[in-house]
Amino acid sequence: MLQFRESVRPTYPVVAHTMLVRNGEIFLLRRSATGFMDGYFCLPGGHQQPGESVSAAARRECREEAGVDPLDLQPRFALPYISGRHQGLNFVFEAHSFSGEPGIAETQLFDACQWAPASALPSPIAPWLADALQMQEGRWYRELP
Repeated sequence: MLQFRESVRPTYPVVAHTMLVRNGEIFLLRRSATGFMDGYFCLPGGHQQPGESVSAAARRECREEAGVDPLDLQPRFALPYISGRHQGLNFVFEAHSFSGEPGIAETQLFDACQWAPASALPSPIAPWLADALQMQEGRWYRELP
């Protein structure tokens, strides 16, 4: 693994998400007891670790949170964000095939999961996700407020 030196520059998280898609529906998890956006539905995802590629982070987080390995991971969106005291960069990958059946693999972080069409997302949904899904086909980048 690569070694990184401490920096005096501010750093921001890179967050890698996986959008599992089946029969026109997206797999979502509801956050619980995380201290951030609890009660909101979101994609499986989390912070990139030092020395890890963004796609490897998306695969790892999908395994950890939804219990499946995405088999055909493709980049979909890059979404820098500033929200209150939080700032970072979301990467969203898409997968139409995966090992096994997605579910809640981290019961300490999630209390519900469901498949939903992009046109009928559950509420509340992570606001950035709803915005991203409304982007026109072929668009991959958008700065979120």
